[in-house]
Amino acid sequence: MLKRAIKSYYLHIITWTTLFLLPFIGYLYEPQKIAEINYYFVKTHFANIIFLASFFYINLHYIAPKFFFEKNRIKFIFLVFLMLGVYILFMFITIKLDPNNQFKGSNDRNILFFRLFFGPTITYSLCMLTSTMMFLYDEQARQKEFNKLIEIEKTAAELNMLKLQISPHFLFNTLNNIRWLIRKKSEQSEESVMKLSEILRYIIYEVEGSKVEFSREIEHLRNFIELQILRLPIEGNVVFKVDENIKNFLIEPLLFIHFVENAFKYGIDSKNAPDIIFEFQKIPTGIIFHSRNKILLQKTNIQNEGIGLTNIQRRLALLYPDKHELTINSDEEYFDVVLRLELENN
Repeated sequence: MLKRAIKSYYLHIITWTTLFLLPFIGYLYEPQKIAEINYYFVKTHFANIIFLASFFYINLHYIAPKFFFEKNRIKFIFLVFLMLGVYILFMFITIKLDPNNQFKGSNDRNILFFRLFFGPTITYSLCMLTSTMMFLYDEQARQKEFNKLIEIEKTAAELNMLKLQISPHFLFNTLNNIRWLIRKKSEQSEESVMKLSEILRYIIYEVEGSKVEFSREIEHLRNFIELQILRLPIEGNVVFKVDENIKNFLIEPLLFIHFVENAFKYGIDSKNAPDIIFEFQKIPTGIIFHSRNKILLQKTNIQNEGIGLTNIQRRLALLYPDKHELTINSDEEYFDVVLRLELENN
């Protein structure tokens, strides 16, 4: 990446230097005429190159990135024409101040028109076209790299989530609870097996695609929560609310399970009744997820918890840049998570 940037830097220097020296190539074949060089032309030609290079990089690094992809490109067009006006004004001043130029008669006026309007407009247009094409090429390359990075980070995040969810500890406890239900000949035993099967099927098969329907993610969370309720040593308050007005958005999978799992991990002990609430609310631009649990079990591995949270924050930053807001608050009694997501309609 650094080598490519250095090569690009040298390429720009060579290009502008070549453009500056281009009018003087003829002197290589007639060196005796060097003494006849018009130094006013050299100065104005150098200033001309500086102007074109300035417009080139202003468009490349500021105007095009900021305004080209706007739905209404009036600002982009206005700024491009504004710089053209500045460039023509510069050419007019250099021509007027040139002590060797005289414009008399119609032929001279035609030459002035060409030098003042037609020629500068063509030169400026080629400069701006090249600058804009370079911006589009760089933007396309950047987008490809960004998409590739998203895929890599998404795969790593999903693998981490998979390890958390299908951990031996989770499966061991769930299977023990199901065995206990079977021994009691409880009607919940068959349902629990089905829920565990749904969780495994969803994680292994359905999250391979880029996005899933919001309803499937909710069903996955509901199955997970209901299985966790079977493990409660003491009955308590466990609530799962979903706003019925939420549309069936397409959403990145496994965004909320980390917070749900942690709520049960630190919100259950053998002496106190749990108080755990999960809620999805509709907002005009998407959804809000709220997780709240009473802290009954103190964290035993802060480092692993920090890594898990960092992975979630990184994944959100890649998948929903500037379209999410994650807030985490805790005190001695409760732990609160609020995740706001801006989602596009299907």
